[in-house]
Amino acid sequence: MIRAEIELGGQLEVIDIKAKDKSEAIEEIWRTYGLMTYIISLREVNDETNSIKSDDTGESDRTSGDEKGDILQTNE
Repeated sequence: MIRAEIELGGQLEVIDIKAKDKSEAIEEIWRTYGLMTYIISLREVNDETNSIKSDDTGESDRTSGDEKGDILQTNE
């Protein structure tokens, strides 16, 4: 399953799409919402746990949600 964050009418929408891969999910989004739908992100999720699968692509866009910013802790 693919979890997509898309923009619809100026609002952020999070939708789950049953698809084999991200390209199939994009096609489904375009069929359902139109070709001009702005896709913000696509992530594979576990069907059983509904959680995001770990991705070793080195994405650095994951944050804790803290508005002041993340704190990097070091072992001294």
